[in-house]
Amino acid sequence: MADEETAPTQGELAITRTGDKLRLAREAAGLSLADVATRTRITQRHLEAIERSDFSELPGRTYVTGFARAYARAVDLPEAEIGAAVRRELDDDEYGARPLYEAYEPTDPARLPTARLTWTLVIVALVLVSAYGVWRFLSVEPDEALIAAQNQAADASEAPDAAAPAATPKAGAAAVAANAPVVLTGISEVWIGFDDAQGKTENWRTLDPGETYEVPPAYIEQFTLRTSIPQALKVTVGGRDVGSIGPADTLVKGISLKPADLIARAEGGAGTTPATATPARKTGG
Repeated sequence: MADEETAPTQGELAITRTGDKLRLAREAAGLSLADVATRTRITQRHLEAIERSDFSELPGRTYVTGFARAYARAVDLPEAEIGAAVRRELDDDEYGARPLYEAYEPTDPARLPTARLTWTLVIVALVLVSAYGVWRFLSVEPDEALIAAQNQAADASEAPDAAAPAATPKAGAAAVAANAPVVLTGISEVWIGFDDAQGKTENWRTLDPGETYEVPPAYIEQFTLRTSIPQALKVTVGGRDVGSIGPADTLVKGISLKPADLIARAEGGAGTTPATATPARKTGG
């Protein structure tokens, strides 16, 4: 009977947020957040924000979907399904954050906004939209689909010349120890990727401002560096700053990580592996 119906227990409540699904899958697999951070190369504070479905702590919409898909792979959940669910939650959150519309009564002139107030609101809205567009351009991190698109655009713009002589490292580069440590430091938050010999991005991560990352010796031998915000990344070899690795706000790839090549770049050479630079693509929400 209806009077005898009882409310569902807490354990029977449906899991509606994607972050809960990821957390439960991680716990079922016996993994800690540190384990997932090691597998995905995503900072624990970003993983914690995803588990809470608190996407406001992440710097952009593409970061959210890219990180959630990487988390899903780490705990054996279908990444496409998780990515779609996160996008729906983002849309729902944006809709729910909109203020309720209150119509003015045409018969009450006192409630109508003045022309000055209307123009002020329009100007403020335009400033906010412009600021948001600049922020998205500078901070967005490409997900795997964007990485593939950037690879294709960069490859199409290349014009290899088989007859061109290879650059010869200068004497200063030859004197650098082959095992000198290569360290990457984030000047501001910056996305970096490591490409294999075929130009495919096998590994990627985000560096927070001031965060350092010493490139493993295996990476130095097997991969080249790419990034879409060169001015936000500092590269040092044995403590020596090699300078800029490309024009600002431009996708650069094919940056050799070998110490001799990096020192040759610092001394005005191009190293033994040429770098490709194409304008970084802006991404929509």
